[in-house]
Amino acid sequence: MNYNPNPGMRNPSAAGRPRPPKRVSDVNAMGPSAPMMGGGATFMAPPSGPGILDPNMYGAPAPAPVNSYGFDPNLGQPSQHMQQPPQQQPGFGYGAPPAQQAAAPPAYGIGGPQPGAPPTGQYPQFAMFQQPIVQDMAMQYGQKLADQGKQIMENQFEKWVPVAKLKYYFAVDNAYVGRKLRLLFFPYIHKDWSLRYDQEHPVQPRYDVNAPDLYLPTMGYITYVIVAGLLLGMQKRFSPEQLGIQASSAMAYSIFELVIYSIALYVMNVKTSLKTLDLLAFTGYKYVNIVVCLMVSTLFFRSGYYIALAYTSFSFGFFLLRTLRTKLLQDNSPAAPSGAINYDPYGNPQQFDYSGGKKRKLYFLFMVVAGQALFAFLLSKHLYLPEAEVLAVPKTF
Repeated sequence: MNYNPNPGMRNPSAAGRPRPPKRVSDVNAMGPSAPMMGGGATFMAPPSGPGILDPNMYGAPAPAPVNSYGFDPNLGQPSQHMQQPPQQQPGFGYGAPPAQQAAAPPAYGIGGPQPGAPPTGQYPQFAMFQQPIVQDMAMQYGQKLADQGKQIMENQFEKWVPVAKLKYYFAVDNAYVGRKLRLLFFPYIHKDWSLRYDQEHPVQPRYDVNAPDLYLPTMGYITYVIVAGLLLGMQKRFSPEQLGIQASSAMAYSIFELVIYSIALYVMNVKTSLKTLDLLAFTGYKYVNIVVCLMVSTLFFRSGYYIALAYTSFSFGFFLLRTLRTKLLQDNSPAAPSGAINYDPYGNPQQFDYSGGKKRKLYFLFMVVAGQALFAFLLSKHLYLPEAEVLAVPKTF
């Protein structure tokens, strides 16, 4: 049995006669006929049951009925559920029903967000880093990296700066400083010039006043720069750049002097246990004498400066002769077999022979003594105060 949606158009010759009515069985099997162009019934009646997305299934108010043309006659008018105010339930306030209020999660505690934690669902990729075990592992790994970096830096720094050896030269105390200053200015009253040894190594300077140190030379150098600025200010010649000039000049003199002595030891083939830091310490004591000479010039001016320079140069020369003579000519260090190669300025453990070259050692010793007096004069001759009338401020009219 065929279905024709346009009855009457099937057979034009039979358009004038009426169409026989359909049987009930045909209508139930085929459904209602399709709507006509000029009007007529709809193709299929709307279902009486709820739709797929019917809001009545979820407790929401039912929408207004819509006619067959898709037009809502109550569109734009407030619905019934919006016109009636919500009724207050006994024991509950406005808002969600009691079931929803009871089901709200707690603010904190079990099942709720913890203080300081990110909100649920926000940055989930960082949630692992909030675990204590992960934080402990990260801290241990960072501490291990820091220790390795520190060890590498210490090893690299130790190659260029002998930190362990420098600690020996700064192992001093107040008693040693006082005794050393007395030895520098009054070396004539000192009797024992020998160095003390602890098995194979010399004892620290705090236990032996004859041992060289770098504390007094360092403090003397800093004090020299300060006193130079003070005297330049008293002579109306001070400027901030002068402090840098004086400091760099003194440093250049010390480096040049140290290079000259090291080259002399190498050229003269003098084999000695005197190390580079020992030379730096002995030649650095002259800054103490320079500071004393400049301070004396503030009281006695030029004549006082030259008298103080002459005395300190003589006493310092006597100190160097007795001290370096012990290390150069009569070295009483533990006996070592002969077979030395050359002078080692860095004090590496080698075999030395201290018996030969006595005349060359004396030449080197006198060269060091004369050099200290010369460099002390060059570093202070432009700083001492002249006569009092030169310092007088001229009157302005």
